[in-house]
Amino acid sequence: MPYLLISTQIRLETGPTFVGDGDSDKELMERLRAHPSRQLGNEFVEYMTTLAPRQVLNILEKEGWKVVGMAGIGQTCALLKSNARKPKSCRSAVQTATLVKIAAGGFLVGSTALYLAQKSVQHRVRKLPHYAESLKIFAQHDRARDALGPPIKVGSVDLADRRHNYVGKTTSMLRIPVIGTIAGGYMDVMAVRDDETTPFVTAKIRLILDEAAVSIYDTGAWKDSASEEASR
Repeated sequence: MPYLLISTQIRLETGPTFVGDGDSDKELMERLRAHPSRQLGNEFVEYMTTLAPRQVLNILEKEGWKVVGMAGIGQTCALLKSNARKPKSCRSAVQTATLVKIAAGGFLVGSTALYLAQKSVQHRVRKLPHYAESLKIFAQHDRARDALGPPIKVGSVDLADRRHNYVGKTTSMLRIPVIGTIAGGYMDVMAVRDDETTPFVTAKIRLILDEAAVSIYDTGAWKDSASEEASR
């Protein structure tokens, strides 16, 4: 079932920003005057429009999209394409919440995204080749494991952090939260590829802690200046 996440605070100089899955309707995007902005992954595209949030919601409601909930003050609005009608009390609550969120300044695609949408995105992130490869490399690094203290738990990436979580044409970076019995931090995973037809290959991994950084893996193929440019 297709879904959309809506944001107005990612880029303040424009209208709402959309993130859709592979089933996003191209004709719907045309009616919303939404144009592709950047590729977020193999199956995700960010769209931008100049329409106001209220205009966007009105169009989506007429198209049969339903707000399935919101999280955080003025942070997240997720919609599902569904023919099922909600109970009247639920619809009223959603309408009230919508007005509150608009008054609060729009919507932000972030780490507080609704579970239904967030679960799908996180699942696809974990299917990226350098995500799985980085965990295998990390598991074999004694110093990194000892710094955190096993057993170690892996968290979900923050989708709002576009600087540290993105998929570009030839570079990709993931910032994966990790926590153990001694400390917690982030595992930065950097990967490169020749072009969009080839898979990503892990180039660099580092563990970021509060007071230290541990180099776990480095092939020398990762160029920080080029990666910064690719993430913009």
